[in-house]
Amino acid sequence: MASKILLIETSSHRCDVAIAEGETLLVERGSLDPQGYQHAEKLHVYLEEALAQAKLKVGDLNAIAVSVGPGSYTGLRIGVAAAKGLAQPHGLPIVAYSSLEALALAACEFLPELKPSDRIWAAMDARRMEVYSAVFDGKGQRLSADTPQLLEETPVHPEANSSERVVGVGDGVEKACAGWPGLEVVPVAYAHARHGLSMALRAMESHDFSDVASLAPAYLKAYRAGSPKLGLPNT
Repeated sequence: MASKILLIETSSHRCDVAIAEGETLLVERGSLDPQGYQHAEKLHVYLEEALAQAKLKVGDLNAIAVSVGPGSYTGLRIGVAAAKGLAQPHGLPIVAYSSLEALALAACEFLPELKPSDRIWAAMDARRMEVYSAVFDGKGQRLSADTPQLLEETPVHPEANSSERVVGVGDGVEKACAGWPGLEVVPVAYAHARHGLSMALRAMESHDFSDVASLAPAYLKAYRAGSPKLGLPNT
């Protein structure tokens, strides 16, 4: 019997959930707020709606898959906390997957003609001239680790330099174009929950699960609080 998997994507401005049975996508629920983050308000609403539409209870699931980063600090914390809160009472395993790898798979979905010799540069905005990035081949196979990339110092990722065709996917790509003239922009800014499905199925097959108690977001760099707002004192 095919595994029933709940997928949660909260690493970006998109708040998204999906439920799949094996390779079959049963339901997707989500929305995008390009100007802010709606995860605290919307995630549990979408979880309830998706389960109801699929006519499932949490206990009917076989696993929960969650994007653990890099990405929005607050979004990742909310997504990971929700996954742990659902998994622990029911003894469900958790699959933790990379939000950059999900973006690469979104590029493969959008451009199915990509060849293994092509390169996908997945990049998420990390403010100013920095991105979180990683390079994959044209079929979504990882070629580099997820790392912060300062575009002023490294405008072209070295792992992508050897290919004639390099496509960029994610909301960090646009600001890299000036320093990377040959980069082809894929018009996909954010991954959806469904883009984690192949990673979740692979992990299920190999029993590659995360420890529920110790699972934490993969921020890649330390959180720094912003400047006080609304006239609060800077203490």
